[in-house]
Amino acid sequence: MTALENFLLMLEAAGGKMAGKTLIQKRAYFLNEFLKLGLRFKPHYYGPYSPDLDDAIGRAKVLGFVQESAVDFGPNISTGFEVRRFDYILTPDGKVVVAALKKQYRSEWEQLAETLSKIYKADKNDYVALSLAAKAFYVLSTLNTPLSVPDIVREARRIGWRVSERDVERAAELLMKLGLVNGESAGVATVIN
Repeated sequence: MTALENFLLMLEAAGGKMAGKTLIQKRAYFLNEFLKLGLRFKPHYYGPYSPDLDDAIGRAKVLGFVQESAVDFGPNISTGFEVRRFDYILTPDGKVVVAALKKQYRSEWEQLAETLSKIYKADKNDYVALSLAAKAFYVLSTLNTPLSVPDIVREARRIGWRVSERDVERAAELLMKLGLVNGESAGVATVIN
């Protein structure tokens, strides 16, 4: 499936709407880890980011398959920049496309919907926890070696991510709920292949 098809099916599995690009990107990151969707991810401020997925979101808007709405939260006191979240909802045309995709990719659709449900249950719509978990897992899976909490913090900081040991401990809890890591003695985490 293409990035666009994956995005549209993600929206469908989420009830036809999703709130926030960060949440979409992180859920897609974990879907990609579980299902090997073929999306490329690279380090970004809020964690792993897929330019392919971002492009797919833009194409879905241009093609009229989704409607984007901005939710403004006003200026950030410390930076002065406007804080805004972008929400996405399937349009009637998007629903027609999704119906065809669900038939064409029946097995993949069922796996995607089931896996996204598992992620929802674990993250409870906490995009901060999901972002931290994605950062920690990116470090673990990239290095592919057992790492302690301080090791993960150090490697994440090398990438440019600001995380604390408490952040990584919080991330590890979510990653264990997802079944992606084993928590071993002395706070060492390893990726489950």
